[in-house]
This record gives sequence, structure tokens and C-alpha cells, in this order.
Amino acid sequence: MKKILVVFGLFIPFILINLSSTVLAENVSNDEQAGGYTIEGIPNSNQIDPDSGYFYLHESPGSNDNIKIKLTNSSEQDKTLMVKVTDANTNINGIVDYTGQLKNHSSLKVPLTSIVHAIQKEVVVPKNSSVETTLNITMPKEPVEGIILGGVVVSEKQEEDEKNKGLSVGNTYSYTIGIALTNNEETPIKKNVSVELEKVGPILFDGRKIIQADILNANPYVFSQAEVTGSITYLKDHKVIKSQKKENVSIAPYSFFPFQFDWNKDELKPGKYLFKGAVKTKEKTWEFEKEFEIKEDQAKKINTESVFKLQIPTWLSISCILLVVLSIVNIILLIIRRLKYSGRKHHEE
Repeated sequence: MKKILVVFGLFIPFILINLSSTVLAENVSNDEQAGGYTIEGIPNSNQIDPDSGYFYLHESPGSNDNIKIKLTNSSEQDKTLMVKVTDANTNINGIVDYTGQLKNHSSLKVPLTSIVHAIQKEVVVPKNSSVETTLNITMPKEPVEGIILGGVVVSEKQEEDEKNKGLSVGNTYSYTIGIALTNNEETPIKKNVSVELEKVGPILFDGRKIIQADILNANPYVFSQAEVTGSITYLKDHKVIKSQKKENVSIAPYSFFPFQFDWNKDELKPGKYLFKGAVKTKEKTWEFEKEFEIKEDQAKKINTESVFKLQIPTWLSISCILLVVLSIVNIILLIIRRLKYSGRKHHEE
């Protein structure tokens, strides 16, 4: 915890984007101060592993505790930093995600956001100085199995564009420290207990035509280092039309991995399909098989709304129309010329 935690330093002009790339957190050198500020976790007496670059705390049922984070502003201007507690979920890349942008699964009964709260959601840090901020922990009275996983995300408050209110402008960086809480200090964070196929079917995702299989980790541990493979068969002709493979997949506790098959520019066709999949770890392989149907109205809606549609450029359409018109005019002129020639020849005879 003594090193400055800079888990995410993401430079995206004009757009605020938070991405998670590790299961919990990483330590990096003090020289990496993206955005002009850094965050540092203050050691907690309940820390299970003092060398961890994240909060991994042993907390008894019904106990109260707090987490302190040091915010350092190394720039020449004051900064207002946003402090947000998030729950751990799993993104389409098979990575544990702490952005808070993914919806919690219904099986998550005790989310981190229900027991950890930031005292200050906005913290003003003067230039060339540091400020400590606190997060309160109130553990459930009933014992909780496994771990409660999430993180605290710190990002700079953005000024709104006066002409386009609501749009953030400038360069944005965000940093995350992972938080794992447990009632038993012997509890592992990672444990591959089991996974199950929850559902499979067509969706529209970021404007793309997708068949998605939701692979659920209904256990209070991170399911990790898995290889996920799958295929989609069109039952009308029993041909495999799509296949996919993901390696080093991690699934957060009580969340699902959205295993996606991208249809790209192909049209979704109504009909019955078969999904076959497997999740392989060094301990075991879980295999799944499930039929699903794409209804005609589903296919039509997704195909229509998808950004991957066959579109003819305006210039090409105009060119084609002009070409047709010119061809017709040319044909008419040829006919007129031939008629005139035939008439003249007949007159001479």
C-alpha cells in the first residue's frame, strides 16, 4: 500500500471513459502521474496481505471500519476529484470490471456499494498538495461467505461545455484501488468453484448484431484463468456458422461473463439455433449446450437498428442514376439516328 497506486491512466480526449484491466490493482512507480494527480491507499490494520496493492481486509460481521485514501495533486492548479465506490462485474473481454457502469446480477445479494460509502464524493485538492479522504465500512450483521468485491474509482471532475451543456471537455484520467472484504482471513479471493450457462440469444450491443451467451459465476470468489470456447449452429442446415474463443477469462463473484459472437455485416436470420460451449480451467471443464430461437420480429429490429448495414453512398446512387439516364438517352438517340438513316435510304430508292 506504500507505493502509489495508478491502476488506470487512460487518456481519451473529449470523452470520459473508465476501463478495468486487472482483477484487483497494480503498483506502479511514483513517476507515473497521469492527469497531474495520484492516489495512494493508507495501510489499514485489518489488511490480510500487507504487500497487496489493494485493500484486502478481514472484517467481522457487524463491525465498522474505514478506509483512507491519500489524494496528491502535483499540478499547478487546484483539482476537484470525484470519489466513487463501485461493485465488481465482468466485461465482454473476460476482465473483472470496476467502472460501475455494468449492472449487477440479481444473485449479488450483498454488493460492496451497500456497505462501503465515501464520506466526500467530491474532494478539492489544492495545487502541489495532498488530501486524505475516508470511506466508511459497515459490515452486515450476518456472516457473509467468500469475499465482497469492488473498488474505489477516483476521477477529475470535468467542466461542462457552455455551448453543449452536459458534455465533458478536456482530457480525463481515472484511477482505481480494488477492495475485497471477508469475514475469514483464510478466504481466498480466487477460487474456481463452478459456472453455469444462464441464457443465450440475440441482442443489439453498441450498434452491433450479437449472439450473447451469459456464463454465470454464482459463487463468492473470482473465477479465473479460464479458457472459454463456443460455437453457434443454424439448425435448419446443421452448419456451424460462428465460433469463438477467449483465453485468460476472469469472472467476478455473482456476475456473468457476456460471451459474444459478432455477426458483423451478416444479417441475423430468423430460426432455431444451437449454442455449444465449454469453460476450461486447470481443475475442470464445464460444458454447455442450449437451443435458442431468433424470432422474425427480433431479427428485423436488430438488423434495422444495427450500424452494420449495407448502405450505398449517396454519390454512388447519384452516379448510377445518371448512368442509367445517359444510357437511355443514348439508346433513344441511336434509335432516332437509325430511323432517320432508314428513312433517307428509302427516299433515295
